[in-house]
Amino acid sequence: MTGLIDVHSHHYPDSYLEACLSAGSGLDHYFRDDGRLVVLQDGAVSAAVPQPLPDMNHRLGMMDDAGITTQVLSISAPNVFRLPAGVRVPLTRDLNDELTGITDASEGRLKLFANLPLPDVDESLTELDRVLGRPGIVGVMLCTTIDRIPLDDERFAPLWQELDRRGEVAFVHPTTPCCTDGVQEFALSLALDFLAETTNAIGRLVYSGTLERYPGIRWIFSHLGGTTPFLIHRFDNYANQFPECRENLTKKPSDYLRALTFDTVSTHVEAMKCAFATFDPGQFVFGTDYPHVPGGLQIFVDTLKAAGLSADDEARVGRGNAADLLGIN
Repeated sequence: MTGLIDVHSHHYPDSYLEACLSAGSGLDHYFRDDGRLVVLQDGAVSAAVPQPLPDMNHRLGMMDDAGITTQVLSISAPNVFRLPAGVRVPLTRDLNDELTGITDASEGRLKLFANLPLPDVDESLTELDRVLGRPGIVGVMLCTTIDRIPLDDERFAPLWQELDRRGEVAFVHPTTPCCTDGVQEFALSLALDFLAETTNAIGRLVYSGTLERYPGIRWIFSHLGGTTPFLIHRFDNYANQFPECRENLTKKPSDYLRALTFDTVSTHVEAMKCAFATFDPGQFVFGTDYPHVPGGLQIFVDTLKAAGLSADDEARVGRGNAADLLGIN
């Protein structure tokens, strides 16, 4: 398998990590025995970043070995959303400038989901105007909540209106929940609850009518959509039972789900098979979560190969869907 487009990969400039480590960041941290920087939000693990980070030549070499032509970079959870506004706004600008410098130097191999200084919506709209249209930027990066605020909250409506008007791609990555009680121990927030957070975010965007009101936004949800493929029947079942689950909708909840895109970040073949049996292969794009998963990139290629898609569908998931969605030649 060659020519893959990896929509789910991460990079963390030094300035970002320094901001997370600084006093007054709103975050805590420690260094794990293997050297990884563990960042905590509200006492729960939000990120485990390898230290030192591999350089771009190492990344490109690993991409070549795995048959990946293009990677889209993003800054994962906790992103900038908890940082104080006085830090968050200028840092976001600096990060987007530094990262687009990296993409510009990569001769098309690297792209970027731009960062936004949320929850400040006005500053985010300003940053959208400043950076969208740069050749390396193919969408924006969001988390499932923004400093404890769910994505369907009305204060984000001006941002959704603008992304809808532009027909922009929004890549949604999980983060720690609004309430971290019960997931602070055993790194449960990162290990397991991230998948629940993605499912909950999708549910709220469906039932609130956000997906219906802003159909021009092209959403990508990570990790096979959390547990959404395994729970699709419950989306409709509970809309039938509870009026508040359907009062904002003109279609069945599952109809909205079939307009979403999910990335393939999973190393569990049977889970991937279930996802492909539940949704159309045209709804999936390839991802690796680099550099977070030990073992590198090849395991994600091997999992996709083992999922049993036809050659045409495998090519769509591996490259074609992302190329169409992100405008990558």
